[in-house]
Amino acid sequence: MVENPKMAQVMILELMYKHQFNYSLLKELLREKNLDVSFSRVTYGEVAPKLGSLPTLQGEDIPTFEMFRARLPNSLFEEILDDVGIYQLQYGSPSRHPNEEARARFLSGYFNRIVAEFSGLMFNTPEAMLEGTIATKGHIEYQFKTYRGVTVVFIEVKLNVGNLTERLNCYAQVIAECDACAWMNSQNGFYVPIMAVLCDGQYFYFFKFEDRQETGRRVSRFFLGEFPDGHRRQSIPELDHGDDAVVYLHQTRLLCESLYYVFLSGYHEGLKGYWNQSVERRKSALRESTPKWHNATVLAGKALKEATLAWYLRRDDQLEKSKASADKAREYLVQSVDEVPWKRSRFVAPEEALDNL
Repeated sequence: MVENPKMAQVMILELMYKHQFNYSLLKELLREKNLDVSFSRVTYGEVAPKLGSLPTLQGEDIPTFEMFRARLPNSLFEEILDDVGIYQLQYGSPSRHPNEEARARFLSGYFNRIVAEFSGLMFNTPEAMLEGTIATKGHIEYQFKTYRGVTVVFIEVKLNVGNLTERLNCYAQVIAECDACAWMNSQNGFYVPIMAVLCDGQYFYFFKFEDRQETGRRVSRFFLGEFPDGHRRQSIPELDHGDDAVVYLHQTRLLCESLYYVFLSGYHEGLKGYWNQSVERRKSALRESTPKWHNATVLAGKALKEATLAWYLRRDDQLEKSKASADKAREYLVQSVDEVPWKRSRFVAPEEALDNL
């Protein structure tokens, strides 16, 4: 007999595990019944104790992790600016967006080109895209998978967040989504830290979630990203009449390079997770693809390290070294993607075919 909510949760999880009934299928069934599958109503007071935090401290006891930026090659940043410009022509500047869906479509311009750099190895999950089309659910979410597991969660909540309580409840949404994604990952034997991005309409916040099954700790851990300069958020830039365009471009680049770091980190952790799960455990029966997985993981780590170094070189005004380092990081990433022994579809439009259309 179910005597309390906690027992009900345990019974549901046990039944799902016993009958191999995954979280994605549960969400689809709930949608068919027109039931709310969003975490938009969860509160910080409900989830904080599950992480060992005290709700009464109002988030002051949330630990931080070192958040960095990864330098983008100039050519890639120019492509991102083109996308942002197109979306601004379609939806207007951020302050003119009428709803969450318009804002979400606009924000995607900051990371579409970055995600494309991974050539399909990092992709938005179909269930997340379905849920992301329903702006009335309270938030729009994107889940990015690296091969088999969710490694990056992007959540965009209502346009304007007011007081501290509302902000902490936004954090609670991030925690709940990360926890659900970690559970989905665990069903596939995939244990990786999850990077999360929260946009509240004005700022981006960055988080890292470590599931207790991954770390062996009593509770899962949730961290708020803090940049080396002490800042814990990144503003959404907007160019108004009379504003300095150079300042706008600088702020846009800071935002994009924060996202670049998140996706590079998620990609690297995803490859490491797959290596730990499916390759390292079978050292006695090495397959032809084993060296390729190892090479891809090592190269991904080099790409992340080199791109981060490039950002610091630019900060210290070593422009040529920074440019060379950013380009080298991109080369490492291309090599890593090419090494992964996984078939992926590519869209190719031959010029000769286009000429005949």
